[in-house]
Amino acid sequence: MIAIKENISLQKDNTLHLDVKTRFFTEVHSLNDIVDVTNISRFKNTPILILGGGANILFTKNYDGLVIKNSLKGKKIIKENNNYVIIEIRSGEDWPELVAYTVENNWVGIENLAYIPGTVGASPVQNIGAYGQSLEDTFVSLEAIELSSGKIKVFAKEDCEFKYRDSIFKSELKDKYFIISIRLKLSKHFKSVDSSYHSRYESLEEELKSFAKPPFTLKNVYEAIIRIRQKKLPDINKVGTIGSTFANPFINKKQLLELQKKFPDIQFYPVDKMKYPSINNPNLQGADIVKIPAGWLLEEAGWKNKRIGNIGTHPDHALCVIAYKGATPEEFYSFTENMRRDFKEKYKIDLEYEVNII
Repeated sequence: MIAIKENISLQKDNTLHLDVKTRFFTEVHSLNDIVDVTNISRFKNTPILILGGGANILFTKNYDGLVIKNSLKGKKIIKENNNYVIIEIRSGEDWPELVAYTVENNWVGIENLAYIPGTVGASPVQNIGAYGQSLEDTFVSLEAIELSSGKIKVFAKEDCEFKYRDSIFKSELKDKYFIISIRLKLSKHFKSVDSSYHSRYESLEEELKSFAKPPFTLKNVYEAIIRIRQKKLPDINKVGTIGSTFANPFINKKQLLELQKKFPDIQFYPVDKMKYPSINNPNLQGADIVKIPAGWLLEEAGWKNKRIGNIGTHPDHALCVIAYKGATPEEFYSFTENMRRDFKEKYKIDLEYEVNII
């Protein structure tokens, strides 16, 4: 029978390093372990939280439930030919290590998602994305176990209801299923790189040119992405952070026009991909809804390199909130709520959390 511990600190299990406790805690290493948990009758009506790398979660207080630490490991090739490969990855695998593994094998499709902290199991929940790529682009299916019944179910791509930084597992199925593994379809042909991505903070093309020459390779792109992210985000092993705390807002063209009166150079982009086209881009001109950069506007509002007590924002990026030594969950949540209120007051736009609030 799997071991259940009580009153356990989660300080080492969340990347903010906040000292919160959970009433019950267990760690699963196999499918049998998960089945054992689902069969424990006293947890049938207990809140359950699946915890991977703890990189996308904000604890606002102690957790009065059962935390299941995901330590399922393993990956294998399901299908392969001259054009593509389908791989299956257990959900407890480290996401950055997976991306490195695919690049080493010259498999194309998730290289732009390099250096995103967390486990593989969290990737479909959040539908992670960066620099023009999203998990859904290569996603095939996932296997999950229903915690209330112990039944295993396969979710196809359409079943997951992927949206921008969202999926069915963040809404109606939140904490109801334990994701066992995912399958990705990756190309074996690297054609060219879309180096048009740029923002106030970085340019993919400029980063590539700083250390490589055209035609750029898959490994060049991977290295460039890591360099960009290392420049704008702190090392989660050294500093308490959850990376980008808020999602980029969606606004309509009327709201955009109002913002442009104050910020003529504000960037905006289509809702489907994280790209930055020109103002004359026909796809963008025809869209009713666009995304705007939350970090850019937070900086304009004075939130870059701002500190209150043990909480502050990154010196180079207002979207990254840092918990310094001695920080409490209440302090962190109060700080981010102040950011949201100020954003709403200045721009009349709601700033939504990208992270899971507990």
